Amino acid sequence: MHNRLLQVLVLGVAITQTGCPQFSDIEIPVLMTSKVSEEEVIAAVLDDVQRGIESKKIYKVLAHVSKDYHDQEGRDYIGIQSYLNYLFKEYKEIRITRTRPRIIVEGLRAKAFETFGTQAKPINPASGRPIDVQGHVTVYLEKTGGMWQIVEWGPIQ
Repeated sequence: MHNRLLQVLVLGVAITQTGCPQFSDIEIPVLMTSKVSEEEVIAAVLDDVQRGIESKKIYKVLAHVSKDYHDQEGRDYIGIQSYLNYLFKEYKEIRITRTRPRIIVEGLRAKAFETFGTQAKPINPASGRPIDVQGHVTVYLEKTGGMWQIVEWGPIQ
């Protein structure tokens, strides 16, 4: 179960600051001359989630998570927000390495298959265990209002 919880780190998936989100920090790909494919947009979303986790900016992560989010651990949007809060509070310098995801788009739904590694050290080594996990996950996304959002995160299926 601990490994599955850690898979959420890729999500993408703590508030270290309170107050209103600063959405100006969210990186959105800019289209210059050529049209960007849906796969490239989804890859940019997942990259932004990684940057949000590594910088401990919960609003940067949650901006890409659907209010309809759910996962096999029984978490919904509020549950993933609480879990991220815990991680960001208890761990320092979260580092994520990922391979380029394999993305399949089917209309307004998509799946991204990722291989990742996550490392983090607890702020208080006496009360927490370091994170050192590698694995494979499937990220399910839906396009709503013109934006791709994560609706589920889980093991490869």
